[in-house]
Formats: sequence, C-alpha cells, structure tokens
Amino acid sequence: VLLNVFVGLIASGFEAMRDDEAKVHEDSTSKCLVCSLPMYDFEHFTKNGFNHHVEFQHNPLSYVYYLHYLKTIDETDFTGPDTAVYTKLNSTSSNSNNEERASWLPINRALSLRRHEQQEQDAKNLQQQQVTEHVSMMFALHKQEVDEKLAITNATMKAILEQIESEKEPKSNIPTS
Repeated sequence: VLLNVFVGLIASGFEAMRDDEAKVHEDSTSKCLVCSLPMYDFEHFTKNGFNHHVEFQHNPLSYVYYLHYLKTIDETDFTGPDTAVYTKLNSTSSNSNNEERASWLPINRALSLRRHEQQEQDAKNLQQQQVTEHVSMMFALHKQEVDEKLAITNATMKAILEQIESEKEPKSNIPTS
C-alpha cells in the first residue's frame, strides 16, 4: 500500500511538471516574452505579424545584450536613457519593488500596436466629425424650414388681424338723419 502511495506521488509530481512545461511552451508561442501581449493582436492588427514583432521589435536577446552592455560599460559613458535604466535596475531603496525596477520594459506596450490604436482613434475622430457636420447641416436645414413656416404664419396672422381691425372700424359712409 505504501508503495502505491509513493508511486502515486511520483506520478502526480511528473504530471505537474508536464503541465507546467506545457503552460510555459504555450506562453512562449502565444505571447511576446518582452511585452506579454498575445500573438492574436499582432497577427490581426499589424502589418508584419507576431514573428516579425518577436524577432525585430522585442527580441529577448536584444534586452539581454543591453543589460550586459549596461554592466560592462563605464557609467560615465552612459546616455540619458542608459542612466535611467541603470538607476531603476540598481534601485535598492525600501520603496522600490520589482514593478518599479521593470518599469523601463515595454510591458503591455508595443509601438506597432500603438500605431494601430492611433489609426483606430483617427478613424473614430473622423467618423465623429462627419456625424457632427451632418447633424449641424440637418439642424440648419430644419431651422431654415421652421423660419420659413414661421414667416408665413406671421404674415397670415398679420393679415387676419388687419382684416379683423378693418371690420371693427365704424362705417362713416352711413348718412345720419
């Protein structure tokens, strides 16, 4: 019985390891390692797709090389961005946490998707402008029709009032005896 318990524990351990490995493999093939954005977004919203993004825009080796560069170059040769990244990476204050140290990474950000989002926003703004212009034009036409009808109504009312006034005036042509 004890042997079966051990065999079961070992089998469960291997199953958990296999599940973890499958999840890692799935994540590595369906998400960008650098920005964590899904492959779907790049395949559907960018011109070059996910593989181009991973190879040329967020190549993990480029980030490894950059970190190596920061470790090997003299701090006096840093550029402004180098200094900012180096400072964040070496932050040891009690207020710093991993999120602050990684804030230089493009997590949940990609320039190629930002361009797509900007194009979508431009299209929405254009559509909104067209709707506003259409509503303004319709309002102007409706206002013109209302003004014309109001002018006709005013003229008709004025004519009716003049007729009523003329009927109220006493007739002076009647001879008095």
